[in-house]
Amino acid sequence: MRKIFLTIFMMSIIISCSNNINSTDDAKNAMKEKYPNIKIDSIEKVNNSFFEIIIQDQLYYLTSDFKHLIVGNVIDFQTGDNLTENRLKSERVKYLSNINDENIIIYKPEETKYVVTIFTDTSCPYCQKLHNEVDKLLLNNIEIHYVLFSRNGNDDDAYNDMVSIWCSENQKEALDKAFSNNFLETKTCENPIASNYLKARDLKVNGTPMIYMEDGSVIPGYVSSDKIMDALSKIASR
Repeated sequence: MRKIFLTIFMMSIIISCSNNINSTDDAKNAMKEKYPNIKIDSIEKVNNSFFEIIIQDQLYYLTSDFKHLIVGNVIDFQTGDNLTENRLKSERVKYLSNINDENIIIYKPEETKYVVTIFTDTSCPYCQKLHNEVDKLLLNNIEIHYVLFSRNGNDDDAYNDMVSIWCSENQKEALDKAFSNNFLETKTCENPIASNYLKARDLKVNGTPMIYMEDGSVIPGYVSSDKIMDALSKIASR
């Protein structure tokens, strides 16, 4: 109820704004004057009601009369679209597209209909539970891109295990062993595990597994393969 009230309150502020035709440069100058010590990553004009501002990956909205700075989700009252989430999805897609295939482990079905990117950690029991359903996802034409990283940082035992997996001659076989709690032979080589940790941080991965769809939608935590397939079907039907 509180969330609904806040959304309606925010929208009422936006709707009640004057139709001042301020430019993006005007908004930049207003923000610089008000917050001279804050680095603003970008400012874009969404419409005549407000500007979208990104500061350290956080979205803010400045009303066109420069009276209100809003933090939180903005909903298009007419269409019901979550403008904030749509923008975040767009940013996730852009970021994920820059992850090189050479730095991930890919499970390919005979024919690919969907692709999901999963940030996973071999020390995570829910990652293991999801890994047990990989075959079912592949049978349903879902390609899996595994991004290995240690959620507890690079000084953790899991980090060393994933380096060993990456450096194994058969990465998938080594990954199966790790998720089955079997012994892994220690190996070292040049690997992306540490840099994957930084990617997870940039994407605000705060738990594992974290499942990303091609449109930038995200499923935090474990869900069954059936629910993943259901989510993909709904996205495809939009």
